[in-house]
Amino acid sequence: MNRLSAWTPEQRLTLYFMMMYGSIGLTGPFFSPWLHHLGVSAQMTGLIVALPSAAMVVAAVYLGSISDRLSDWRVAIIAFDWVILVLFCWIVFRHDVIDIIVVWTLTGLLIAVKIPILDGATLSLTRKRGSQYSRIRALGSVGFVIALLTGGFVFNVAGLDWFVPALVVGALVRAICSSMLPRFREPSSDTTMQISEKLAAPADNLGAPAGNLAMSTNSLTAPSLQGGLKHKGFIMVIAGSALISGSHAFFSAFAMLHWIESGISTLVSSLLWCFAVVMEIALMWCFTDVAKRLSSRHCMLAAGAMGIVRWSLSTTDQPVPVLFLLQGLHALTFGLLFIATVTFIARRVDDSMAARAQSLFATFSTAALAIAVLISGTLYKYAGVQGYWLMTGMCVFGIVLIMASYTTRLDDDFPM
Repeated sequence: MNRLSAWTPEQRLTLYFMMMYGSIGLTGPFFSPWLHHLGVSAQMTGLIVALPSAAMVVAAVYLGSISDRLSDWRVAIIAFDWVILVLFCWIVFRHDVIDIIVVWTLTGLLIAVKIPILDGATLSLTRKRGSQYSRIRALGSVGFVIALLTGGFVFNVAGLDWFVPALVVGALVRAICSSMLPRFREPSSDTTMQISEKLAAPADNLGAPAGNLAMSTNSLTAPSLQGGLKHKGFIMVIAGSALISGSHAFFSAFAMLHWIESGISTLVSSLLWCFAVVMEIALMWCFTDVAKRLSSRHCMLAAGAMGIVRWSLSTTDQPVPVLFLLQGLHALTFGLLFIATVTFIARRVDDSMAARAQSLFATFSTAALAIAVLISGTLYKYAGVQGYWLMTGMCVFGIVLIMASYTTRLDDDFPM
């Protein structure tokens, strides 16, 4: 405990991010193969995978608002993780289809709700301490890659009968690490109130101090603390980003399957997937340098433009070297988009609404993803990779919405 007390809040957060995303990487990509191993049909597998997203659309903002009312966000995160562990233990003893549906829906909902709460809490803490959220998040992706490769090796050697033990072990480690999280806020602190006022200042540049930007935008209309979540321009930006984020649906659902069906080995297909995450990590690690040149909305527009390039080129079969290049664009289409969006939100709300605001974006993006996944199944069956044209269209509409936000007098971009 003495050693733990010597850890900085950033070090504790980094440990938790790595364990959280590591536990997801260890089992998440292998969930569908495990269901196939149990003899579950493809149609039922699709339903089971979609249910957590549907549940999140209904409950995420509500649960996020409850978390905002707690004395500290870590209370919600710890509670969610221990409940998830208990639910996973259920599958150790019973894994009929109905048991899997109930457990996967509830745990998927809690994980999906917890992530934006954690993002909002971490952004709040790093802003107060002058540290970098993007690097903590990048190391979370490192944990995902390491666990993904470890899981692939274990299941290849020992078989998918070890999926449930891996699920429980990952959840246990994550729950233990959640108890080590730092406090994110002190409700009665005058300092916190002062910082909240600074966070509320309009600031579209990701790397600039909020106070300086507030001085530069006095003549502009920006969302207030209480009205920010309903500001027309704010909603346009969040919806546009959600469409670009949702454009990954066809890729997430069918890219691996298509590569293997095209004759690419499972090993190379796994390396293609990992390469995308590695590029995402590199972008997040260097994000501060990017933020000095581009505002948050500029970053989102760049991500959307690269999405158009990535998905339009994916509508035809490409040689493996080109696929690696296209996978490299994941750093922009997902990594840059995600960091820009959560930072855009954090600059416009105070601590009292942080989890709710991040949950709003998570709800929008999950809804876009869920709808796109449902459509993608039919598209892949009848049109193959031509289904990527729908993803291209989502990026186009996302860009249009973000650009339209400039007409609402939501504060302009001020690169640092």
